[in-house]
Amino acid sequence: MTKPNKKAKLAGAPAYPDKTVGSETLTFVRKQADDWSEETRAQLFEQGMQIIYGGTASASAKVRP
Repeated sequence: MTKPNKKAKLAGAPAYPDKTVGSETLTFVRKQADDWSEETRAQLFEQGMQIIYGGTASASAKVRP
C-alpha cells in the first residue's frame, strides 16, 4: 500500500490509516485464495461470469491462457 504524498497533507487532504478492517479482510481473503486449485478457480470464474452475463453456458471459451 502506498503512503499518501506529503504535499497532499499540507493541502488539507484527509489522512488515511495504514490498516483498516477492509484491508485486513482483503489480506485474509487473498491468503485463502492462494490455496485454491485451478479447478476451484475455474468453477468460481464460471459462476462469476454467469452472474454477470446470465445464462447457463460454459465460460471456458472466455478463460485466458
